[in-house]
Amino acid sequence: MVALTIGALVVAAVFSLGGASSRHFQEQQRVGVTQRSVRNAMERLRRDFSRAGYLHVSANNAPTVRTCNIPAIPTQVPAVQFVDSDAASNTVLDTVNRTANRVSADRVRLTGAYATGDQFLVRTFNSAGNQVFLQTNWLAFRRNFVNQASSSIDVNRFNEVFRDGRMLHIETPNRTHFFVNIVGRSIDAAGTTARIDITPGVGLDNPCLDGLGRGALVTPISEVEYVIAGTPVGSTLAPNALDVSGPNTRLERRELDMVADTPLAGTARTVLEYAVDFNVDWIVDTNLVVGNPPNLVRLNGAAAQATLNATPWQVRSAIVSIAARTPEQDPRFPWPDTWGAGRPVGAPLNRYQVFPGRPGAARVRTMTTEIQMPNLIPRI
Repeated sequence: MVALTIGALVVAAVFSLGGASSRHFQEQQRVGVTQRSVRNAMERLRRDFSRAGYLHVSANNAPTVRTCNIPAIPTQVPAVQFVDSDAASNTVLDTVNRTANRVSADRVRLTGAYATGDQFLVRTFNSAGNQVFLQTNWLAFRRNFVNQASSSIDVNRFNEVFRDGRMLHIETPNRTHFFVNIVGRSIDAAGTTARIDITPGVGLDNPCLDGLGRGALVTPISEVEYVIAGTPVGSTLAPNALDVSGPNTRLERRELDMVADTPLAGTARTVLEYAVDFNVDWIVDTNLVVGNPPNLVRLNGAAAQATLNATPWQVRSAIVSIAARTPEQDPRFPWPDTWGAGRPVGAPLNRYQVFPGRPGAARVRTMTTEIQMPNLIPRI
């Protein structure tokens, strides 16, 4: 009997230890997945933020940017726009107890050459000024739209790069800038004629466009937006059991129609699942006098929004912070009693209370990075 009792105790201890080890391993696996997801999301943010203004301008109304008053620019095209503590994003975070966790989300829009890394040489405009014909033997054109192995034309690629909803940036040899909407495109199978339809047209005998635009360079520019969003209806990203994990709040990247100011179909991408925080501070140069040393200042909140949206050419870098939680709330990872109904101001965001009435918290992984934005520096 003694031996049986001792044996039973040993077996129970082994099972208990094994169960605890298994639960710990599974939790660490979830934390590891979250940490990798945050790192990958930051890499995507870094690529997009650093590309803002590439083959574009910091803003069409920047002091060093010369534009033509014919035609009028259909819409403002700053390289970066910022909304501090975006109301729509915060409404999404409200579904996972935003106030108690003291989190929020900003909204950022970035404009630049995201569809291609090249400029294309203009052969000519039509007489009405609403069609642009490209030089098809230009190296950048061939690199983007000609299959080097078969010499065939990639029509689908051409149509995608110059798709409706984007704008065409036209820069003349004397550095005058035009911004017009793309409304059509055509390329023949032989690749001898490549045409882009634009509106508004540049008009007949435009004084800013010598020689029907020969020698001008054009670039399709896109506007992408980062925002916290909920899970689309019917999406496979929706949790199987909301009562276990709560809603999946996602950091979403999407391209916007630059005319309608609505998301372009098929462009929404989830950058980070179970995102619970997205905040951006900005480093701006308040001394843009040529020859004087820069005066770099860090701005956040409403002050950053006002300055950034008025003078985006002052931006030199963005300090981006993102955070994501594990899907489940671990009862062995406590929400401190001293925190009560809310995380204290200044306390690290390392745990997240999804369900106030349950013990424990979800684990959080956060990453903060400064991203240089060299394309916004004014060209003199």
